[in-house]
Amino acid sequence: MTATTTDYATTGDAHLQAFGRLAPGLPGRGIDWLDTLRRDAFQRFKDAGMPHRGLEAWKFTGLNVLAKHAFSPVPEAEAAAEADARSDFGPGEHAAKLVFVDGRFHVGLSRRPTLAKGITISTLAAALTETPGLMEGQFSAANGAAGALWDLNAAFMADGAVVRLDPGAKLDKPISLVFLSSGAKHGAHHVRNLVTLGAGAEAKVIETYGEPSGARAAAFSNAVTDVALGEGATLTHVRVQDLGPSAVHTARAVVKIAKGAHYGSFALAIGAALSRQETDATFTGPDGVARLFGAYLGRRRQHLDHTTRVDHAHPRCRTEELFKGVLDGRAHGVFQGLVRVAPKAIGTDARQKNQALLLSDRASADTKPELEILADDVKCTHGATVSDLDADGLFYLMARGLSEAEARRLLIAGFIGDVIDRFDHGAVARHLTACVARWQDRDEGGFDD
Repeated sequence: MTATTTDYATTGDAHLQAFGRLAPGLPGRGIDWLDTLRRDAFQRFKDAGMPHRGLEAWKFTGLNVLAKHAFSPVPEAEAAAEADARSDFGPGEHAAKLVFVDGRFHVGLSRRPTLAKGITISTLAAALTETPGLMEGQFSAANGAAGALWDLNAAFMADGAVVRLDPGAKLDKPISLVFLSSGAKHGAHHVRNLVTLGAGAEAKVIETYGEPSGARAAAFSNAVTDVALGEGATLTHVRVQDLGPSAVHTARAVVKIAKGAHYGSFALAIGAALSRQETDATFTGPDGVARLFGAYLGRRRQHLDHTTRVDHAHPRCRTEELFKGVLDGRAHGVFQGLVRVAPKAIGTDARQKNQALLLSDRASADTKPELEILADDVKCTHGATVSDLDADGLFYLMARGLSEAEARRLLIAGFIGDVIDRFDHGAVARHLTACVARWQDRDEGGFDD
């Protein structure tokens, strides 16, 4: 594995130099609309550069690590051919499992059984070859310098998952999408997922970003998932970031919610040196529902950012947001949530809450729930709290025979368990609970003091 970038000063430089060389080998080459999309996105990135703290959307999160190390796109020939994948990535039960290593589909680790009629699960590379006409117009586009990483993804997207359900189609078990970063030092990979549900369709999709056992990849993972929900469709969308201590991860879900559709999202961050998970949701019709939940658990010097934006452009839509964080050592957590209510979006019901626990006097949290209301006859609330672990609760448990470590573990599990239980009570909740337990169990070594 030789994805070294010593000839470049920064990650931006590495990508600017690589585009002309790699573009001819990217999926969909020769499709006019896609070639134009890639060129336009690359030009916008070239003009804007990397996001920085001078931008309001990035005021709490700096990307100095991408300037300090030059992460470069991994050519297909250098992507990992094999990976010793951990079996516990993703849920234990699934309708299908697609695994990608360094941004490329890995057939040997994937499981794609025959599914019911009206359900299609493919890879981006295959879909662009087999059904390019169905892909046109499905890729979201950035607007402004704050979306420069979005543009970077559009320019360099090499593969990803394509999930499509016809109207009325339903899946009981989740679709598991696993994205592994191997040992490609300072490699960058840009995956693009498309999830499209027709009217009345129902599905669960769980994205997991992690590393094969034994890998300590200093890699940059930049993912975008475009979601389009038809009228009355229902999607449960889970994103778990469990990368290693040297990784950098940025991800964005761009969601269109049609009339009467329901979108439920849970974003969990428990790994990586620096992580930013964004959700952009827009109601494209009335009576839609968006439930945006999440949790971030950090220790040592980890930086974990959750940023959400919801656009209420139609009447009688409802948004519920709840994010909780647990931060130890010198970890830094960020929550930013913006709800915009358009002038004609009467009957809007939007609620935002962020709660963070600081387990160390060196840990820190920034929280910024925000409402922009331009309509009357709406119900909108927001709130945030940052506090220590409950001393009375800790004393109570220890007085009944638990050690301090056991008592702390129980209180943390209950604090995060609350947001999980509010989101789901079935297999998804069990999977998220197992991820949190893994964070509590794991060796804390690796993250710099």
